[in-house]
Amino acid sequence: MNKKIIVIVVNEKIKQIIKKDLSKYPCELYFFENTNEALQLIYDAIPDLVLVEAINYPLFDVSMLNDLKSDPIFLSMNVVAIVSSDFYIENWRNFLVDDYIRVNTLELDLPMRISICFERAERIIATNPLTKLPGNLAIQKELQKRLDRGDVFALAYADLDNFKPFNDKYGFSRGDEVIKMLGRLIFNIVRADQPSGSFIGHIGGDDFVYMMIPEKIEKTTEKIINFFNNLILNFYDAEDIKKGYIESINREGKTQIFPIMTVSVGITSNQYRIFNHFSEMAEVASTMKSVAKKQKDKRYAIDRRRDIR
Repeated sequence: MNKKIIVIVVNEKIKQIIKKDLSKYPCELYFFENTNEALQLIYDAIPDLVLVEAINYPLFDVSMLNDLKSDPIFLSMNVVAIVSSDFYIENWRNFLVDDYIRVNTLELDLPMRISICFERAERIIATNPLTKLPGNLAIQKELQKRLDRGDVFALAYADLDNFKPFNDKYGFSRGDEVIKMLGRLIFNIVRADQPSGSFIGHIGGDDFVYMMIPEKIEKTTEKIINFFNNLILNFYDAEDIKKGYIESINREGKTQIFPIMTVSVGITSNQYRIFNHFSEMAEVASTMKSVAKKQKDKRYAIDRRRDIR
């Protein structure tokens, strides 16, 4: 899909260099001579990049750009400034750009800097901001890549039991700390048990996945569950640990007793089953997770069905 790039430039020579350098790039270019003129298009559909000539740029326009970049809605919008050959600034807080190109190297650097900018943005989007683990998009790509290569692997889908009541009682800040702890725990144990070829991702909220060779995943899952059961006690108040439960509000808005949090894991693999699309495998792992939640003796469930190959 073409990238939408808004170019704010006055100097005609710079404009021609940008047109020439980006002519081979899959993008839609929109030229303006000042930020005020470009604002309507920026608000209508957030562009992928704003390329702005910042040589002798009016303070008024710099202020408008800073206002845009400080608005969370425009966090994904890259701003690259074209600056003078002797450009220097002590405090970047007064100039909220993502990168800059000196005008004397513009022709040489422009395509490369823009490519780097887009790749950086894609990496940020693909990473969960709370745990810094690969996010949903990266997980889907990794799953499909392994299936397309014909790798034999197991997929585990983990989430927390009674997380929402915990969050409601203790607040989202303590809830975030639990999620970060679970992310670190899964990462450390999976990587220790299978240093090469494993994968850990954070779908979002309290949902995580990990991929390993089928022979190792059950033992690793047992370790994760056991360690979690010990560590989670550090996040509860002493009086709640003593009781063995908390009182919180249920989905109907009524006070209810909830046990100490646990983690449930559903596991499947393509060792004896056929999956062609990542969503098929993720759906089975999710179903097994639901099975695990209903079990009383252990908090994980493995899909042991076999397809006829």
